[in-house]
Amino acid sequence: MKIKQLVKSMALTAGLAASFTASADFVDFTVDEGFAAANGSAVTADKINGGYVERITFDGNGNFEADAFATFGQFFLGSNSLNTGLNNTYSLYATFDAAGTAGSEGNVEYFSGNSGSFQLYLDTNNDTMLSDDQDVNSIVGNGEDILLGSSSALGQNLGTSSTVQGQTVTAFDFNFLDFDLTDDGDQYFISPMPFSVTVKVNGDFDSFEQTGTQITRGDVSAQFENAGGVTDVPEPSTIAIMALGLLGLGAARRRKA
Repeated sequence: MKIKQLVKSMALTAGLAASFTASADFVDFTVDEGFAAANGSAVTADKINGGYVERITFDGNGNFEADAFATFGQFFLGSNSLNTGLNNTYSLYATFDAAGTAGSEGNVEYFSGNSGSFQLYLDTNNDTMLSDDQDVNSIVGNGEDILLGSSSALGQNLGTSSTVQGQTVTAFDFNFLDFDLTDDGDQYFISPMPFSVTVKVNGDFDSFEQTGTQITRGDVSAQFENAGGVTDVPEPSTIAIMALGLLGLGAARRRKA
């Protein structure tokens, strides 16, 4: 990469970071897989990765509603994927929803939620799924599943889709505040204690137009932040900066590859 291109990419990346009013303070967490499956042990990680299916509806008046079903298959600690019972002997999945406003600035489409909820479940039999992959509510095999924790407070959040020179970049970043564990959740998540934190749910999505009802898919990660994290929603004027930062990151990765 040429020096000028590198500086430009770094500036755009800095714009992405600055589009939120504070940096995340992620915490390591420890789960007791012995609660989920026989012969399990304690595992410390800092991120859970997976994929999701989402139904999103635009009403034509600048508003949207979305519901999603996410399955998590890997724990990560730093850049290392951990080989544990997760997705082998048991699984984790989440349902989450959001409602808010949508719009565009230039070639950047965005959506920002003003309400939402997040629920995390333990599937001890590793058999919960959607019976219809076009219907996020068609969950089956969940009779024995255990609710681990939930949040009904949506904080800082933003999703964007940008296309420049034929390259589309999508990303979303939603924070669910005051994530509270159930009694069962306290037996699975054994550290930190107390476990009253923010769940940061982020990833990408298949591009879509802001019209009607659509099904989209993508990758998703869940990380935990210390309680009392950032709650401000980015101002509309920062949306283009964020999108450009994502484009800068994507371009840098393509050049490196």
